[in-house]
Amino acid sequence: MKRSIDLDDELAAEVEQAAGLIHEKPATVLRLAIRAGLPSVTGRFHAPRPEGYFKSAYPLAKDRLELEKAMSKVKQRPPRR
Repeated sequence: MKRSIDLDDELAAEVEQAAGLIHEKPATVLRLAIRAGLPSVTGRFHAPRPEGYFKSAYPLAKDRLELEKAMSKVKQRPPRR
């Protein structure tokens, strides 16, 4: 699929600089940038996940919770040299 886009002078200069840096054509640099940045652009429009979304997928064992509670009471200091 061929598409045309208009770039401002500053962005065009950055694309040219990146193309020279990685020794690729400007079209390749634009494709790489779009592929790398597209997930972050689309992620902005997803609804936030509810609190504790993955909590049921990774339950903690009872002994692990007891260990964490006990370790929170122990004073920890960096080792002396």
